[in-house]
Amino acid sequence: MYKYQETIIYKDELNDDFGNTIHHNHPLPEKYKIYSKNFFIVIFNFIFYWIVVRPIAFLYMKIKFHYKIKNKKEIKKLRNKGYLIFANHALIIGDAFGLNMVDYRKRNYILTGPEVSSLTKILHLLRGIGSLPVTSSLKRNVELSNAMKYILKNKRNTITIFPEAHIWPYYTKIRNFRYESFKYAIQFDVPVVVLTNVFNKKRFGKTPKITGYLSQVLYPDKTLNKKDAAIKLRDETYNIMVEYSKYSNYEYYNYIKKEENINE
Repeated sequence: MYKYQETIIYKDELNDDFGNTIHHNHPLPEKYKIYSKNFFIVIFNFIFYWIVVRPIAFLYMKIKFHYKIKNKKEIKKLRNKGYLIFANHALIIGDAFGLNMVDYRKRNYILTGPEVSSLTKILHLLRGIGSLPVTSSLKRNVELSNAMKYILKNKRNTITIFPEAHIWPYYTKIRNFRYESFKYAIQFDVPVVVLTNVFNKKRFGKTPKITGYLSQVLYPDKTLNKKDAAIKLRDETYNIMVEYSKYSNYEYYNYIKKEENINE
């Protein structure tokens, strides 16, 4: 394993975040719609996403990370279906940008944390990119659920969820994560694809080369109750990510749990 020596100390695998600089949440503005069907907003979002965001995302990922995705043949069978993508969360901007290279035929949306609601000045741009903010408001989460259903069932696009929830830049392993976000697959009865980004040494430069591996298509087990089906999907996803993560051979950061570093 190649290493670029810089250490990050962590305490809590489930809750520590090393990529998010926003530590406060605000309610979404009252008039803000998580998914807008307003004609002018739809046109703006279409132009902004396909003409501006997609090309920038492609160039950024190719130039900085030499990014490529393997096993794309797995998603050909989903051409006429919306589906969920579950991915490991190890890049700050790259996670959002790389996802636009998974399925060129579809627009990708991303479930984002409640801290996004604090970025009031750019909320409309974030919506244009595909942000779907989760909040603590029951009313807003009903709105979110309706938006997700429309995106997956009517528009047949993709929605990405990061089950690890928090960003650990260039982390080569897979952190433990909860099962709750997998309930969406059962709720909307849609397929799931797992994307695992792995990190390898580039010939030149310190930043890693990144390859995204797509899994086979997973489906909710309809013989189980909703909770057990979500847990099964969670376990399948975790095991797939762990297997692909073994292809990483370059640690840009050295992550050490605090109790392993007591003497420092």
